Amino acid sequence: MNTRAIAAAALLRITDEGAYSNVLLPSVTKDLSQQDRAFVYRLVTDALRNIRRADHLIEQATGRQVEELDPEVLAVLRIAAAEMVTGESKQVHATVNESVEAVRHLDNPRAAGFVNAILRRLGRDGVEDEVDASVALSIPNRLYSTIVEAHGEDEAALLLGGLRRSGPPTPIRVRPGGQAPAGAKAVEGIAGAFYFDGPIKADAGISIADAASTAVGLAVRPRRGERVLDMAAAPGGKTLHLWDMADGEIDVIALDRHQRRLRSARSRLASTGAEPTWIRGDGTKAPFADGVFDAVLLDAPCTGLGTLRRRPEIAMRLTAGSPARLASQQKALLGEAWRVTRPGGRIVYSVCTVSAAETVDVVDEYPASPPADLPGRQWGKGLLLAPHLTGTDAMFISVIDRTG
Repeated sequence: MNTRAIAAAALLRITDEGAYSNVLLPSVTKDLSQQDRAFVYRLVTDALRNIRRADHLIEQATGRQVEELDPEVLAVLRIAAAEMVTGESKQVHATVNESVEAVRHLDNPRAAGFVNAILRRLGRDGVEDEVDASVALSIPNRLYSTIVEAHGEDEAALLLGGLRRSGPPTPIRVRPGGQAPAGAKAVEGIAGAFYFDGPIKADAGISIADAASTAVGLAVRPRRGERVLDMAAAPGGKTLHLWDMADGEIDVIALDRHQRRLRSARSRLASTGAEPTWIRGDGTKAPFADGVFDAVLLDAPCTGLGTLRRRPEIAMRLTAGSPARLASQQKALLGEAWRVTRPGGRIVYSVCTVSAAETVDVVDEYPASPPADLPGRQWGKGLLLAPHLTGTDAMFISVIDRTG
């Protein structure tokens, strides 16, 4: 079994068939040893994080556009080129030989000589240092310009650079009565959030959640006896957090429009002791009367740029127009959140992305402000968490006071 061929086949399914790395990789590596599994994960995720830089090198070496190359050959070349970009290829000749064998394992033996020649040329010529920032960060040009416009060039470089690096160890939230495993590192300023360097499974005392997501629940501050709506509840992690913070003495309504995702969330929480009310429905036409909730959490569907550390393929699937398209849905959801929240109540709007259209622009016309007592930097009427600021995924959080 050729692990590099497995990695190339997985990369091809992600780039050409739309598979998600966090779903696909556990499946294709389940029968591998721990060492081989880690190797495949590294090859694929490094290639995704550096795909534009790798393509730039391949086009220079071949004199052809990457679209002209055989897809399986391109996947092998992308993995090897990314190793050279990251410095992981300590012995170029070994990478070349393994890549040639991978092509043969992928039933493309005629391409072995071509792959050998191209990778030897790359190893001999080295990696070009001077490339455009968008290429170096493997972000599409127009999307990169959108982020620069929102944050400025220097801040965008820090933000995207942090998101393009590998993610931290396993993120966990310790539930009431639970205990963090020995060696887990607490996230400063985010109660209950830890990172743990090692595999861990969710149980009665631990939930798998990034610290940025934990910060969202903390911003809601649910109180005992309140009725709280989680407006886009699947996959259910924030629903559970709301329940935990009120010790279960709360009426949590979990709404989501996707039946399959709602069923999965319900199954996931079945063993936790939490008992929210699950409702299938479209949040843009929320099936509730006016002013019936004390608080609403709207963790809205978004471009997901804030999760690039864990799902690096997201960047290649977005366009400059993606944020604006989602913003219209986010504004409709927030309008409904305002309607169903009682006067004097509160709404927390959050998105795991960093475009202005989906964040500061959405809440700008509301009486909003950043949540108190959480780390990050103020951005408009909200708070931005990010790898270079808080060591977390990127997340925008804004608290809206529901006036009369």
